[in-house]
Amino acid sequence: MTALMVAAIQFFVRPPGFSLDRFVGGIGTYVFRPVYESVGFLRQGASSVWSGYIELVTVSRENEELRKEAAVLKENLKESRDAVLENQRLRELLRFSKTLEKKTVGARVVGHDVSPWFQGIFIEGGSGAGIEAGMSVVAPAGAVGRVHRTYPDLSEVILLTDSRFAADVIVERTRVRAIAEGMGGNLCRLKYVSKTRDVVAGDRILFSGFDGSMPKGTLLGTVVSADRPREGLFLNIRVVSAVSFLSVEEVLVVLSRPAVPFRGGTP
Repeated sequence: MTALMVAAIQFFVRPPGFSLDRFVGGIGTYVFRPVYESVGFLRQGASSVWSGYIELVTVSRENEELRKEAAVLKENLKESRDAVLENQRLRELLRFSKTLEKKTVGARVVGHDVSPWFQGIFIEGGSGAGIEAGMSVVAPAGAVGRVHRTYPDLSEVILLTDSRFAADVIVERTRVRAIAEGMGGNLCRLKYVSKTRDVVAGDRILFSGFDGSMPKGTLLGTVVSADRPREGLFLNIRVVSAVSFLSVEEVLVVLSRPAVPFRGGTP
């Protein structure tokens, strides 16, 4: 009852300028303010989430574009680095060719023999470039092998570590002569060296040039072991090749036939 009387007094006895609508509106605003604030908060939050999503999508796209650009730049850098290294190898090959007293032709390695019994590589250039079976193949690091078969634009080369390869060599330090024969892997053996001769691990082995199979003084490799067996007349000598055949990419073919006839095409 008291509340009704107070409301009636407020209704009938009101100061000038009092507006019922404003009064009722004020009450409504006061009552629904939490609702309005919650809706505004949710609207602002949704707007922020949507804006954040749009920004996230934009950033994701930008990151993807940057990754693609980085991949392209990385590939270009790799190609540039490969080109620089290739130029360095070719310049070294050219300098090396000038040290040889015979005519040579450069060739790129295009394949490796995958046979478990033979060791060989394939090079660009064949009979059309004047390459013939029996010609020696070298690199700045040392000897590579000998041309085995030729085709118009391709040649097969047996490596000096192949069991089919044999050549006259000399120990650089003591001038001891021997026959080098491939024994697989990256190794050769030296045959017919007397147990009384002075050959030790670390000695450099050069091609003598007497049989024409390689230019005189070309490096074969380094002695890794020289054992004196209790039985037999000769030392057991193993030599590791100076050339890494798996990594060599360019070679020189010496355009001259060996002094000793080469039986091309035979195993």
